[in-house]
Amino acid sequence: MSTADRLASELATLDNAAGVLPLREAGVVRVSGHGHLNVLQRVLSQDLNGLGPGHGRLALLLAPKGQFRAVMAVFAVAGETLLLTPPGRAAEVAGALSKFLMLSHCTAQADASPGVAVAGAGWLDVAAAAGADRVALAAGDADSGRDALWFGRTMLGVAGATAVGVAEAALHAAGTREVSREAVELLRIRHGVPAWGNELTGTTLPPEVGIEGDAISSTKGCYIGQETMARLATYGHPTRSLAGLRQVAGPPEPPELPLPLTAAGEDRPRASLTSWGLHPQHGGVGLALVRRELAVPGTRLAASDRAFEITPLPLW
Repeated sequence: MSTADRLASELATLDNAAGVLPLREAGVVRVSGHGHLNVLQRVLSQDLNGLGPGHGRLALLLAPKGQFRAVMAVFAVAGETLLLTPPGRAAEVAGALSKFLMLSHCTAQADASPGVAVAGAGWLDVAAAAGADRVALAAGDADSGRDALWFGRTMLGVAGATAVGVAEAALHAAGTREVSREAVELLRIRHGVPAWGNELTGTTLPPEVGIEGDAISSTKGCYIGQETMARLATYGHPTRSLAGLRQVAGPPEPPELPLPLTAAGEDRPRASLTSWGLHPQHGGVGLALVRRELAVPGTRLAASDRAFEITPLPLW
């Protein structure tokens, strides 16, 4: 089977059923110690007061001026708090938070356990068939019962669940097949979900990529970066926004990212291609951070060897 045929088959699975993606590290951080949730409340962008057992909320760690530093989902689980980070980011998040927690004699430890992500239209049915709590996962919460740990999020930019301690055989028996990270990435790009390291970097302000509604509380008190977020919400607007792109000319090979893009008739870059993938039917697709005045469907943007057109999301 060719790469294009394999990818088309995996995308069809994600559209119509469910796929499982093995994770070398699930991305879990365990935070514990007396008063640790109070520390997280002072540091993270989300309001964590009243977070009940098993419940989860998306949160950001920001720089003092509001730029992105980390994204995670925060879950209260029996005596500790679990943070679900994008796969491979647990140690980085634990290290960043430890600077604040150590003053209160609390700890943040990265858990190197492997896991799986279950994604696709039928992910909830598969997770429930494999023993997860359907109601908890549907609400984006955690299920720490039985022998497995389930989260109702993937942190991969696609709907689904992350599981630790679940045998892949049980998931396949419940109706999944293994899919590639490439297929999951195309699904993320399709819906315009920003990813850490691509759209979410040390220069990104959350409103530029549209995640402030899910990850930032507008009613809680102070947290790191709160002043900038409040000022933007009340008086200003970001100078850039996230846009979906279709490649209309150029090679099928992946470009080096980030790729500066210029508008027609201009020499100065006013956009940056941050994610790119090759869809087996639709060709090159991507996401870009674009100057706000240019971020309208139909705008053409170009680099030296390829051209793109801003396209409404979802891209197909």
